[in-house]
Amino acid sequence: MDDTRPPHARCFHTASRFVLDQSCPNVQSIWRLACLVGLGLLALLATASCDHASPNNRGDRRASSESAGNRDRAVRSQTAHSIEAASQALAQGRLDVAEATLKHCLLADPNDPQALRLSADLANRRQDAHSAAVLYQSAVDVLGEAADRDILNNWYRSLVQAGRPYDAIEALSEISLRFPGDAQSRYDLAGLAAACGVPEAAVPAMKWLVQRGQSDAESLLLLADPGRVEPDAETCEKLLAISGDDRRPEFGLAKLDALQQNWSAVATRLASLVESSPQFAPAYSLYGESLLELGESSQLPAWRATAPPSALESAHFWRVVGRWEQSQGHHEQAAKAFWESLRRDGTSRPEMLTQLLVSLHQLNRDDDAAKLTDLIVKQTELRDAIKIHLERLGNSQAACMRVADAMLALGRIWEAEGWARIAVSLPQEKLSDLRERYMLVRNQLSVDTPWQLPAADPAALLDLSSLSGTATGDVSAPAIDTGPISQGRISFADEAQTRGWLHTSIPAPAVGGHTIAQSVGGGVAVLDFDCDGWPDLAAATLDGTALQNDSSPNRLSRNQDGHFVDVSAAANYRDTGFGQGIAVGDYNDDGFPDLFDANIGRNRLYRNNGDGTFSDISDEVGLSGEAWTTSVAMIDLDGDAVIDLYEANYCAGRKPFEHECHNRFGLGTCSPLLFDAEPDRVWRGRSDGKFVEETAAWMSQTSPGRGLGLVAGELDQHPGMDVLVGNDMTVNHLWSSQLGKQPFYLADLGVMRGLGTSGNSRSQASMGIAAADADGDGDLDLFMTHFSDDYNTYYEQVAPGFWSDRSYQVGLGEPSMKLLGFGTQWADFDNRGGQELMVANGHVDRIDRADLSYRMPPQFFSRTSRGRWDEWDRATLGEYFTGDHLGRALVVLDVNRDGRLDAAITHLDDPAALLVNQTPDAGRSIHLELKATRSPRDAIGARVTATIGTRSFAAQLTTGDGYMASNERRIHLGCGPADTVSDVTVIWPSGDVEQFGTLASGRDYLIVEGSGGALTMREYR
Repeated sequence: MDDTRPPHARCFHTASRFVLDQSCPNVQSIWRLACLVGLGLLALLATASCDHASPNNRGDRRASSESAGNRDRAVRSQTAHSIEAASQALAQGRLDVAEATLKHCLLADPNDPQALRLSADLANRRQDAHSAAVLYQSAVDVLGEAADRDILNNWYRSLVQAGRPYDAIEALSEISLRFPGDAQSRYDLAGLAAACGVPEAAVPAMKWLVQRGQSDAESLLLLADPGRVEPDAETCEKLLAISGDDRRPEFGLAKLDALQQNWSAVATRLASLVESSPQFAPAYSLYGESLLELGESSQLPAWRATAPPSALESAHFWRVVGRWEQSQGHHEQAAKAFWESLRRDGTSRPEMLTQLLVSLHQLNRDDDAAKLTDLIVKQTELRDAIKIHLERLGNSQAACMRVADAMLALGRIWEAEGWARIAVSLPQEKLSDLRERYMLVRNQLSVDTPWQLPAADPAALLDLSSLSGTATGDVSAPAIDTGPISQGRISFADEAQTRGWLHTSIPAPAVGGHTIAQSVGGGVAVLDFDCDGWPDLAAATLDGTALQNDSSPNRLSRNQDGHFVDVSAAANYRDTGFGQGIAVGDYNDDGFPDLFDANIGRNRLYRNNGDGTFSDISDEVGLSGEAWTTSVAMIDLDGDAVIDLYEANYCAGRKPFEHECHNRFGLGTCSPLLFDAEPDRVWRGRSDGKFVEETAAWMSQTSPGRGLGLVAGELDQHPGMDVLVGNDMTVNHLWSSQLGKQPFYLADLGVMRGLGTSGNSRSQASMGIAAADADGDGDLDLFMTHFSDDYNTYYEQVAPGFWSDRSYQVGLGEPSMKLLGFGTQWADFDNRGGQELMVANGHVDRIDRADLSYRMPPQFFSRTSRGRWDEWDRATLGEYFTGDHLGRALVVLDVNRDGRLDAAITHLDDPAALLVNQTPDAGRSIHLELKATRSPRDAIGARVTATIGTRSFAAQLTTGDGYMASNERRIHLGCGPADTVSDVTVIWPSGDVEQFGTLASGRDYLIVEGSGGALTMREYR
């Protein structure tokens, strides 16, 4: 839950800002630009006029030639004298005299390098950087290889002062080539390139420094990930103010907008810049990316067709082309474009490798795809290692050495040595064997060591030259199957008080703010524990001390015809641990749902006795250990028809509860990256009802995360259950069951399948997760909430078991940037057949920023006819949505059994909300309760398909349900006005497929595997 930009985001700006601060353009200097530049032109016109005036007497030419030679010697002598006089006048501050003298010199010889150089110096003294830049460049062109360091330096500085930084970058590149032993020009190049948004231009210079042991931490950061270096807004604005007609400095501001995901601003800034400077490849490529992110696919064909030659040499251009081709389903062209990008970019981005992986799988090039999988994981681990290093303020030996190890794993030994060398000097989290580890890296280097070992270079591993780079057939955007659209009258009323659900997870602090343990809030779960057909609620309490059993007991509320009664004590549900998430599952397959409480401390399993009471059987079944567990899934992972347990864990040890962080308002929430991650745990369920921990045997957690939310089911479209864990500020994990493998294990496919990071390879502060067929195409899409100043991520399933970040293309990215999301769910709240999206928001700290509030509004979205998602006006949704809250866990249920879905939301400080659906013209619905017989009774992973009118329906029964939550375990079909639903089919977790024909809407059905029929349980109307 990070609210700070990376410390390296503003590196390398000192040199460029120093140069800029010396420039003071004025109206007079603009005039002198025309005057001084015009001198050479006047001389050329005079010379041309003389050349065309032929002598009348050709016989006099020989004599004229001898006379001309004498005149030339005299002119040169006079010019030398004039230049010396001009130099003295300039040194004495007699600028007008110097200017008049130099004018005559240039009229006599417009290519005199000394006259050009002094004229440029004069322009500098006049604070006329535009003229100085032109004149220095002319002098450099005339001198050629004879140009010395001083004039080259003055040339580069005047270009910056004239607002032409990209030309200055080229000048610095030339300086570094002419003076190969010079380090300062390379530092200057890095500073200017980074400040102006083109850090990639500094990569060759930075490599030179690293290979000569002259790099520093900022140089290494630039090399590790050039695309993350943030332009300097102040520098770019100053450059733009003095650049005149050259608007290229606006690119840096557009790049800054892009890094902040403000794609509308990017497109607005760059539209005119691309028109005025079409050869400026960085702007052209970024403009194409903005069109892609804004969903303007119809403009991409023309953008690509009119690309300038400079863009065709840009790795960024080809990345955009690849993403666009992939979105059109042109996987051969996409793979070729991604490969072209790899050939031009030595620091390939893991998100692009993941996108390439998808297209290679679609092309059945599995051997090529296999070459990428290990690299993708290693590159993502490098990103996370750098993030931890920066979060620990660059002072941790352990964190810095972790970056070195990640570089070494990627075959980037020069950079690994640089990071290890820096680690030696750091003061905190010292390693006893650091010097030995450094020497192990150093000894792998020699003068012949390549920058990138070929075995880890994707461009060297793949040859996709035979693929077609041009799409055949129609390249226009595909038609959008929009599916049902919300009708615009959805509303809710918070009836928690009137219906008797009175629960507060944690009271407001008496002084200051919350600790990190308190700030995450408490979970909520839906279950019918007494099997009376009405959904009951269990909610966590965390008003005590972390790792202790001194909190108020978690609350169990029984639903009696839509009203709740607290039965915690009567039901013997007495968990007084520091509560987090709550999971529901029938662990012993006796037909009664059990409860698993995640705590900071000892987790608890409560067996439902079937008589309205529970028993704490944690010790009896073999559960042990104390950790910070946030969310839990009860699911059969190894396919033996017995429930297993997956525990998502957060920060490790006692340090998170002993270390306090503060801000100007008092106690604040610490960054989780200040603490080590607590590895997740898995427990194998045995047929005798006991559990055995199998974490080490089933999982290889080389990079444990800090898990908050999870969703479990058959996610990756391969046999076996999977668990998606949303990790806070590090890569997400998708643990895929490898059924049939001996021994059985869980493979982490998160990064390879596109779910590990955002689309730009950022490890986000993942919290809530929603899972549903959001776009109506029959497969499972995912949505994750994150911290403020970052966007919530919509992962659309673009191929079986592969997802792509389409957040901005569908309109879900930008509305979340200034909000901090926790619980989230997709649900058909108006029963029209489409999914709506609800998000609970609220900050973890009081912060001193006008654009970020502490309490935040919830959000509600629906899908439009163009396939995009629109946020609803808060006022139309009911009173709860007009208020601001500290929202945390969110679950969906039908509280009053009227066929319309409702929601329950827990808060920090405030009582929980029970949002009862008041939509007046909701459609009809069907609810299916599934019971498996050949797999655990809960039937997690079962899929349902049906036909409703002219459209298809698909859904899967999942568990975990996001942020510390457990939804009502049913399949909901919104039928609209339809009286019946046809072709109802259930694909059970066992693989069996059963068809149930046509079902009448307005009813709840119980479907038991192998029964051959659907039993009506309730009718609504």
